[in-house]
Amino acid sequence: MSLADIREGLYYTLQVWGPWLASEISTCDFGILETVSSCAIVFMPGADTSFEEIGFGTSDSPDTNTWSIEGGLYIKDTGDPRALLDKVWKGHDDLRDTLRKDRRLNGAADNAILTSMSFDPTLAVEAGGALWAQVLWKIQAIEYAE
Repeated sequence: MSLADIREGLYYTLQVWGPWLASEISTCDFGILETVSSCAIVFMPGADTSFEEIGFGTSDSPDTNTWSIEGGLYIKDTGDPRALLDKVWKGHDDLRDTLRKDRRLNGAADNAILTSMSFDPTLAVEAGGALWAQVLWKIQAIEYAE
């Protein structure tokens, strides 16, 4: 498998098993915030990808690949702080529950694990004439050596 396969598997899983439409999910383009009405997910390669050689000394030795993908769940601020915070709470649950429904990312990984989520109410993104709360998250998609 490749990181591109993992990306496609994650996109598929978010779209099929989660509450998000395909038009609300982007694999690297923050421009999506200009076109959606209430929420969006953007993700990209993360900083913690690692490879572990299992065999020794030959080019065909198997490796265990741990692909890191980081992203944000963006929620539009409509001016109602209570409603915004409610959507942030729900977004945490939706993301966790969605990724638990298909840990294999449609067969692209042997195991995908949501390793972290965070929300800072003092940070927001401005796009499309609106402010967006962001729930940052990270997954590790693992391919075990064969």
